Amino acid sequence: MPAHLSAPEYTIEYPYTRTVGPVIGAFLTALRDGRLVGIRCGDRVLCPPLEYDPDTGESLEPEMVNVGPGGTVQAWTWIAEPTPKHPFREPFAFATILLDGADTPLVHAVRAARMEDVSTGMRVRAQWREERTSAITDVYFVPEAGAVDTFIPAGEGEVELTEHLISLSFHEEFYPHRERYARGLLEGKFIGQRSPASGKVYIPAKGYDPIERVRMTEAHDVELPPTGTVVAYTIISPVQYYGQKETEPYIRASILLDGADQPLGQQDIRTLPIDEFRAGLRVRAIFKPPAERSLGEMDNRWGGAEVIERWEPTGEPDLPFEAFSEHVY
Repeated sequence: MPAHLSAPEYTIEYPYTRTVGPVIGAFLTALRDGRLVGIRCGDRVLCPPLEYDPDTGESLEPEMVNVGPGGTVQAWTWIAEPTPKHPFREPFAFATILLDGADTPLVHAVRAARMEDVSTGMRVRAQWREERTSAITDVYFVPEAGAVDTFIPAGEGEVELTEHLISLSFHEEFYPHRERYARGLLEGKFIGQRSPASGKVYIPAKGYDPIERVRMTEAHDVELPPTGTVVAYTIISPVQYYGQKETEPYIRASILLDGADQPLGQQDIRTLPIDEFRAGLRVRAIFKPPAERSLGEMDNRWGGAEVIERWEPTGEPDLPFEAFSEHVY
């Protein structure tokens, strides 16, 4: 078992569409058509093109000038471990490239087999992807000696809109109390915490008593038995939609483990007949074999662990409603 457990990585992502205007639109149109262009700014050519003079802030007329496709590397850095958002899955370089005919450098990717193949002052040449989307990623650079010329026919019309996926990927470490709870599940145990102020046992605990507002540490951890009482449940009838994998109704229950003062919610029950299921039923958790246990999508707020194979009746008499009424919600 790993020395340290981590929550899964999550990605928040959404498409962002914007109009591009005459300057950026001309630049993206050129990329789609296999060309690089800059904009004339007095005696200079700016690439990538700007809509304004960087020295005066004055608007520039969209007078576009072809630049490249060759250029000279002015500075660079090697990307040894690319992320999913990088243009290549294998290591590559980001470089500032002064394109032939331009007076300002373009920051872009240089595809090279090894870090030793990239150097300041080297000559590079633009290469075009077979599938282009009118985006800066339509082009990349390679050492000039390995460049290949390709014919790209011009597309129709000017690019007026551009769409990008805006995304943020993140993951957080388990809080100490949450990691101990997760580790317990992987070991086939339920670990709760007993409040030093009230004596109440919470599972899964938050690391503090939410009523008495006192912190709980590892010294307050307690192991609870795998038996408990159903205090509430609902029958889930899956709505069919594209991608839906559930087809049959099943039960989702809250189970008050013996010795706990807080029900364990969101427990799926799939092996007991729906018409025989009821509040007050005494049940026992049967854990999966150790090799099949997984934390799944469990994080600091949500369960998601895939460790329980099933809940089954213990055979004991049902508890009367009065015995668990304060735990129904």
